[in-house]
Amino acid sequence: MSGPILYLVIFIISYLLGSFQSSYIFGKTIKKVDIRNYGSGNPGATNAIRVFGFKFGMVCLLIDALKGALAILIVKLLLGNEDIAVELIAGFFVVLGHNYPFYMGFKGGKGVAATIGIMLMINWKIALIAAVPSILIMVIFRVMSVASLTFQVFCFILLVFSNMGDGSLYFIALAAALYPLMSFWRHRQNIVRVIYGDEPKLWGKGKVKIDINEKKEDEEVEENK
Repeated sequence: MSGPILYLVIFIISYLLGSFQSSYIFGKTIKKVDIRNYGSGNPGATNAIRVFGFKFGMVCLLIDALKGALAILIVKLLLGNEDIAVELIAGFFVVLGHNYPFYMGFKGGKGVAATIGIMLMINWKIALIAAVPSILIMVIFRVMSVASLTFQVFCFILLVFSNMGDGSLYFIALAAALYPLMSFWRHRQNIVRVIYGDEPKLWGKGKVKIDINEKKEDEEVEENK
């Protein structure tokens, strides 16, 4: 298989991996509800935690991270460990698949959990260092969106600085920049809510309580009328 065709296959596989929406699929098959009708309406791990509970949401987060890690593993197996830029681009196709799944009208999540898996596979040290300020912000402010954006920005900065002597630095920087740019775009409504103090908290005061059973009962009543 020639180079361009191999790259194309890798990117298509990465997109398809990313398009596996665990929160949506497991919500429909296990909980019998469409997560898009609850909470923020976002079919991502954070909303899954709010809607289905911590354990269920963490399973979705783990699966989303694993699909990102799997895509990078495929790149490493097929191309070796030499081209970080290609790994970053393949990972970005996973994010595109997660954010814009073809079978959901191209309306998906925000790609943060997938990015965690991607960064852990590309350079686990960078991912862990970037996680420190992100976790601190999450604990202090109890807002996942701000913590997520912090992780994305720190990963970009650390990737650039750790590859300063690489001849492909320009391409690495461009590929790495796609992640925070996409994340800020997908979190634009969250940013507005944060500015106005309306962003829901993960726990404690300001947390939005969601009762999916109550809504399901209301829907059943409407159907029976």
